[in-house]
Amino acid sequence: MRHNSKKMAFDEGGAIAPLFGILLIPLIGMLGAAVDFGSAMRIRAIEQTVSDQTALLVADAETPAAASERFDFARQELVRKLGARSDQGGFQISGRWLDGANYRLTISTSMKTSFVHLLPGTSRAMDVGVSTTVIRVAPTYETKPPALSQLSPEAADYNRLYFYCYSSSPERQKEADAGRRGITPIADNATPATNYASQALPTCGQNEAPSTMLRNVRNARTSPGKWDDKHQEVYEYYTDVVIDTGSRAQTMNMKGFRVTNGTVRTAVDMRNNPIVETIVCDSLSACRSRSDGGVLPNSHVTHDPATASVGCEEGKYMYYGWEDRPPNAGSDRDYDDIRLLMSCPKLVKVSDKKIRIVE
Repeated sequence: MRHNSKKMAFDEGGAIAPLFGILLIPLIGMLGAAVDFGSAMRIRAIEQTVSDQTALLVADAETPAAASERFDFARQELVRKLGARSDQGGFQISGRWLDGANYRLTISTSMKTSFVHLLPGTSRAMDVGVSTTVIRVAPTYETKPPALSQLSPEAADYNRLYFYCYSSSPERQKEADAGRRGITPIADNATPATNYASQALPTCGQNEAPSTMLRNVRNARTSPGKWDDKHQEVYEYYTDVVIDTGSRAQTMNMKGFRVTNGTVRTAVDMRNNPIVETIVCDSLSACRSRSDGGVLPNSHVTHDPATASVGCEEGKYMYYGWEDRPPNAGSDRDYDDIRLLMSCPKLVKVSDKKIRIVE
C-alpha cells in the first residue's frame, strides 16, 4: 500500500510540468497583451492628434488643392512621429464630406503584435485606426451668375434656356418650387435670337448651385405664337446641379417632364434617355471642337454623351451640349443642338466660417 502511495505522488508531480507548460503560453500572451495594447494606444493617440489637426485644416481649406496639401501634412507628421511603417503597409488616410457641413477624416495602420497573438483566435497584426468628424458652419458665399457664351444652335424645335439656383438642401427641395429659385430666361433659338440681356439673373447663395433648364416646344421654332402656348407639346428639362463641398465637382440630377396645359407635369425617363453632355474646359480657348484643337466633340458626330466628373473650379468653364429631344424621341445624338459655355462659379466670401470637432 505504501508503494502505491508513492507511485501516485510521483504521477501527480509529473503532471504538473506539462500542465504548467500548457498554461504558460496563454499566460505569457495575457501579460504580453498589455505591452501590445500599450503600443497600440500610443499609436492611436498620435493618430488622433494628427487626425484632429488635419480634419480642421481640410474643412478650412478654400480650394481642392489646399485640401490635398493638408493630407500631405498629415502623412509627414505621422512618419515623423511613428516612422514610415512601410513593412506594415504604411498609413491609410481618407476623408469625405458627409454633407455640405460635416467632414470626416480617418487614419489607420497595421501594427505587428509581439505577444497577443499567442492567445487563441488572435492574429499577428492589429489594426489601429481613428476618425474625426468636424462640422463646418459654412461661410456665407455668393455664387455670381456665370458668364454665358451661346454657340451655334441648330435645333428644329423651339428651345429656350433658363438659368436658376438649385438648392442641395433636402428640405428646400420639398417646397413648392422643388428647390429651384429665380428661373430666368437667358437664350433661345429664335431667328433672330431673343435678347434677354435685360433679365436680372439670381445670385446663388449658400447650398445653391447654378443650374439650367431647357424648355422645348415641338415643331414651333418658326411659329412665335406657339412658343408660350400651353396647348402645344411642351417639355421641360432641369439640370438640378449640386456642387461637392470638397472637390467642387458638379453633379447633375437631371429631371424631365412633359408639361400639359401649362401646369400638369409627367416625369420623363432621363436615365436611359440623356439629352445633355457636360465637359469641363481648363480655359476658354480649350472649349473648342477637337477639329479646332479643343476638347469638345466635333459637330454632327453621333456619340455617347460625356459627363464631367472633375471639379469646376474658378477660372475654368463648363460646356453643355444639348439635344432638344431625347434619343427615344428622334434625337440624332450628336449633342450640339444647343451649345452653351458657363464660367465655373466664382465664390465671393462675405462672412467667416466656423469649424469645430463634433466626434
